[in-house]
Amino acid sequence: MKGINSEELLNKRVKIKAYSDNEYVGIVTGYVPAQDNEPEVEEISILNEKDNKNYSLFENEIRNIEIL
Repeated sequence: MKGINSEELLNKRVKIKAYSDNEYVGIVTGYVPAQDNEPEVEEISILNEKDNKNYSLFENEIRNIEIL
């Protein structure tokens, strides 16, 4: 998530493209800083509009984030 402060994404509507080729569009509902995570990688949670499910994604799983 280069160039983006993940914590600032909280409560924003975003489009996330993952390296797995999955795409998520929705509101960022959670953020875990690297030092509070095991392994030490930032993590965000998004409420996906398509299926109304929450997904947690590690920073190294995310190819691109666009604020909508």
